[in-house]
Amino acid sequence: MKNSIIAMACVLSVLHLATAGAFVENPCRKILAEEFHNEYSGSNPRLRDRAMYAELCSSNFQHARNIINRAQKSGIDSSLGSSYGLFSPGEGGAQSAVPSSDALFNEARFSQWKSAYCSTNSSADASRAAEFLMQKAVAQPVASAWSTCMRKREGLTCWAAPHVSQEEEILLNINWTKTDSSPPLVQHSFLSRGAAAKFEDVPARRILPVGYRLNTGTLQIPVTKQTDNGITANLTVNHEGAEHSCNIFIPGERDFALITPFVAQ
Repeated sequence: MKNSIIAMACVLSVLHLATAGAFVENPCRKILAEEFHNEYSGSNPRLRDRAMYAELCSSNFQHARNIINRAQKSGIDSSLGSSYGLFSPGEGGAQSAVPSSDALFNEARFSQWKSAYCSTNSSADASRAAEFLMQKAVAQPVASAWSTCMRKREGLTCWAAPHVSQEEEILLNINWTKTDSSPPLVQHSFLSRGAAAKFEDVPARRILPVGYRLNTGTLQIPVTKQTDNGITANLTVNHEGAEHSCNIFIPGERDFALITPFVAQ
């Protein structure tokens, strides 16, 4: 039984080495995720572990299995995973035998892991959290290339980015790209408690005033975090009778900071 638990810990400990499927389908996410993994060994351990934990929570079973298979082929570092609790320090070291992932890791077990450690946030929010944390882990030119790609997407696009010069602030990026000249009008916006948008005449817990005309391009709105909790924001605009919406999630300090080892039942 003990050997089985250790072997399972070894398999889970390598989950954060490879890209999750949710990040390779979108060209912009591919830019960010691939560079994140290429620079993995030189990244801040705490940031990279949180990013990979969030990435795993946003993945389905097939993506997770691909992660494990790729990680096993690249080797195992006994320290990997311990910082976010997938196994305890000293368990599943590099000398431990690791059976086939198919023998230890199945869909039921992965669902059990997600139920235990991913239930606080939705898969969509986990994906957004991974994007935000990856931006903090990669080099600035990589994060800039990802943002440039996001600005080219058609319609309404929103994303959060760390503020380069103000650590206590976050930048909400609101991008509108359309070929016509008619700007959309803001119908509704929301900003969760514990955050304040720095925008003229905007009410509390809002991003933009109702009726604001959103011009083509990217509008950056600094947001000050007043607590360590996660921040949720959303925006709805009307363009020639059609509604367009986007959502943002910024992880708090306690989001995706797993500290309790997982033990399969």
